[in-house]
Amino acid sequence: MANITSIVSVILLLGGLVAAAMLLRRYRDRLNTAFIKGPITIKSVANLGDGSRIALVDVDGQQALCGIGRQGVSAIALLPRTPHQGEDS
Repeated sequence: MANITSIVSVILLLGGLVAAAMLLRRYRDRLNTAFIKGPITIKSVANLGDGSRIALVDVDGQQALCGIGRQGVSAIALLPRTPHQGEDS
């Protein structure tokens, strides 16, 4: 009887670890933005396939479109600054 309880305990523990890993992987970006405040924020990321992604990054109000691939990261375009709501142009 003790052996069955031990086996069930180990299975439940491993199941909990797998569930926690899946949740952390799924909500990784939200957790990063919730806890890390700084001048650089990732506004959006889109997967392009074959390990390539495109990201919209904001650095102190200046937005950049970046390509992320196996060879590295490169800036595709710097977008013009847009005035914030309530500010005069």
